[in-house]
Amino acid sequence: MNAQPVPATTAVDPILQQLKQRLGAAQGAQAQVFASHFFKRVSEEDIAARSPESWTSVVAGLYDFIRVRKPGAPRVRVFNPTQAHDGYDSNATVIDIVTDDMPFLVDSVSIALSNAGLQLHSVVHPVYSVERDPGGHILSLSAEGGKGKTESLMHFEVDRIAEPNDRMKIEKSILSALEDVWQSVHDWKAMRDKMLAIADDLTNQKLPIGAEGVTEAQNFLRWVADDNFTFLGYREYKVGTQNGEEVLVADEKSGLGILRAGERSVAPRSLKTLAAKDLPQSGSLDAIILTKTNARSSVHRPGYMDYIGVLKFDDKGVPIVEQRFLGLFASGAYTRRPWEIPLVRQKFESVMSRSGLRRDSHSGKALRHIVATLPREELFQANEDELFSTSMGVMQLAGRTRARLFVRRDKYGRFFSCLVYIPRDRFTTDVREKIEALLKQAFHGDRVDSQILVGESPLARLHL
Repeated sequence: MNAQPVPATTAVDPILQQLKQRLGAAQGAQAQVFASHFFKRVSEEDIAARSPESWTSVVAGLYDFIRVRKPGAPRVRVFNPTQAHDGYDSNATVIDIVTDDMPFLVDSVSIALSNAGLQLHSVVHPVYSVERDPGGHILSLSAEGGKGKTESLMHFEVDRIAEPNDRMKIEKSILSALEDVWQSVHDWKAMRDKMLAIADDLTNQKLPIGAEGVTEAQNFLRWVADDNFTFLGYREYKVGTQNGEEVLVADEKSGLGILRAGERSVAPRSLKTLAAKDLPQSGSLDAIILTKTNARSSVHRPGYMDYIGVLKFDDKGVPIVEQRFLGLFASGAYTRRPWEIPLVRQKFESVMSRSGLRRDSHSGKALRHIVATLPREELFQANEDELFSTSMGVMQLAGRTRARLFVRRDKYGRFFSCLVYIPRDRFTTDVREKIEALLKQAFHGDRVDSQILVGESPLARLHL
């Protein structure tokens, strides 16, 4: 959450004075430091919405909540404040969290709350520098940048949760999300180093592709590792035999991030054989799997996680090992042009060459724009034939105000990707919802995610 303008001193002064009176001089002085930094994250409008007495009770309770915390262990509380117990009333349920500061905290907790169907009413997220004794008691506290370790305090207000059991479930889901964040952040460098090591080792592997394809695969993995991917999990799988059938067996010791201790967080669908074993692909894609998991991310941002698998082969060219990375392509990966991304640029060149269009012609430039503006999932996951068919089909729509549907079935059976083009002046929320319901029913789906693109074109695009 971005910092709000520092509230007027006069608005916070009464709260600080009451806090000092309530807690005494010694403890009150530190609580005032705590409260002063806290209110830098609260707008003047929100401060004015509560009485100074109510705010004093809020920050006094928060200060008491963070005073003791075991090293490395997050604290979470979910409660419905009452005047009698907390010194203030609220129609909302309050969620307080204190933990070691790290990336993705607020986003990940917000995902857990959204998954529970809760709406956020307010979020305050100050970061402090804190010194604690071995028992976890605060020795000193200051704004971020002072002495000690940085700690994040998150204060959420959400839809009221009446039942104690439901509040307990929310607490458990938040703790689970925080654990996933910690594992991902803690193992991020190890996962990135693993990908770079795999890239370097590709030239030593027995791959069913030529030297040019190996180089392109290496370039792609290095591009991914260059801040174009948020690593969440890694694990190695080997082909083994179980009940006379080939199956993938996880190497438990290889796990990193959310896959370090098991698949509690993501539980990707078990594959009977390596996903790419019988796929008639070409070029460096024979060695790399690009798809989505069938499980949603609990870290950073919602949505199905991206899945990058690197295959190892035996002497006969049969895959025997898969090195699997789970994560999310970074925002920069979605803004890069197709001809700048390894592997993707091969497919882009294939589409342009097969079209027979001159690059500098009007039609050639139009096709180039079409490919460049397709959803990045299509560029990463579609093969050359699929990408060519879709791109040329979209090009044929130029200047025509009629609806058109393009469907791509994921190679690994996890999902369908649909591009729907609709005349812009007919596109409404009601139309979008009807299309989503129709396609969900037609493909027997259990969930639909959609993105809308409405620009200068007479056609709006819906990607599902």
